Amino acid sequence: MSAGKTDIILGENLSFPGYGEKSLTSQVIFVTGKRGSGKSWTTGVMMEEMERLNLQFVCFDTLGAHKGLEKLERVESIKPRDDETIDMNGLVERIATGDKSLIIDLTGCGLAKQQLLIADYCEALIDAKIGHNHNKTLMSIFEECQDYVPQQGKPVSHNAIVRLCKLGRGLGYGCTLVTQRPAACSKEAVSQSSIYLTHNVINARDLKALEDQLSFGTDKDRIKRILQGVTAAQKGECVAFAPEFFRNSGYIRIGKIRGDRRAPHSGGNVSAKPVSAAEGESQSFGSSPASALAYPATMTPLTSFGGGATNTSTDWKAASQSLPNPVNPYSATDMGADTFRSQEKEAEVAWLPPIDYAEAEFDTLGGEVLEIVDESSSSPFGAAGPLVGVALACAFAGGTYLIVKGFNQ
Repeated sequence: MSAGKTDIILGENLSFPGYGEKSLTSQVIFVTGKRGSGKSWTTGVMMEEMERLNLQFVCFDTLGAHKGLEKLERVESIKPRDDETIDMNGLVERIATGDKSLIIDLTGCGLAKQQLLIADYCEALIDAKIGHNHNKTLMSIFEECQDYVPQQGKPVSHNAIVRLCKLGRGLGYGCTLVTQRPAACSKEAVSQSSIYLTHNVINARDLKALEDQLSFGTDKDRIKRILQGVTAAQKGECVAFAPEFFRNSGYIRIGKIRGDRRAPHSGGNVSAKPVSAAEGESQSFGSSPASALAYPATMTPLTSFGGGATNTSTDWKAASQSLPNPVNPYSATDMGADTFRSQEKEAEVAWLPPIDYAEAEFDTLGGEVLEIVDESSSSPFGAAGPLVGVALACAFAGGTYLIVKGFNQ
């Protein structure tokens, strides 16, 4: 399939329809890969292509990897703080009636606030029915989605994202889940994906999670090919599994993601430098040449999206009361990590002698152990003890009778 001007082109041999019923903006997409493998870059390329085709998206940027996209003509950015509120119904209405895409920079919010904002957004989006009421699609992108829709635990954002994944396509909504830990993401949400964009993954738990997700309706040989490609992928290479789009190539395509970005990429790793470096010396962030652009250390407080008047109303009461929050997504059971020893001194283990079950019997009614007593060892007369006792009792009774009879005479 050759890419056209109306296609969303991610890289070599990797393109998807931009318009029509099979538009990428109405699909559920799962983007994964270990740290530094290029998953955020791929997500940025996808958003640039949607902006080029005048298709809208909203990206919840957890780590500030997509700051540069606000340089594009039809993309704006807001940065909420913990002490600010957002009227999500009003925000969604502005998106529905406008033509701008939005980056929501969550670096100024704690995890609990991030989860509340996302929960409110998803519910407001579903209620707005943009596809039906405005005849257009909208892609929602969640970076570090294991924080918002984890496999273990249910923060307020969990059910909201799952509901968006399940109901979104019929309402004109797409959803992109981005994570470096597939095993930590909710299977209920990931299983809705029609497109898997997988970069290098080497963790055994994550590979098993991918295998489980891909095993539905896919033969074992094809799964083996996919996992081999995933473990061997170099930085920037992507293994795409999309049965609905790649029927002529065995459902799989492997290609290099484009490097010709139109906007600076602010993701990547922080470059190490000596702590004795001169104060004020510029530091380089990110792994691409475009990431050297500097951004102001402080940003103006959030007012509104689209240039309207200041909006200070709140719309997240329902979300804050729906489920207990927050849930720690980094607990050992959630992330498949090792457990850690407690700082407190552990109680000493008391030693108890072993029980010889051959010498004991369980009372089936009370559940107590009854000791079997060896009668031959407890009686001074051995096994004849009972007979000797009866004889002594009879002799005592006879002697007593004779004595009483003598007194009477």
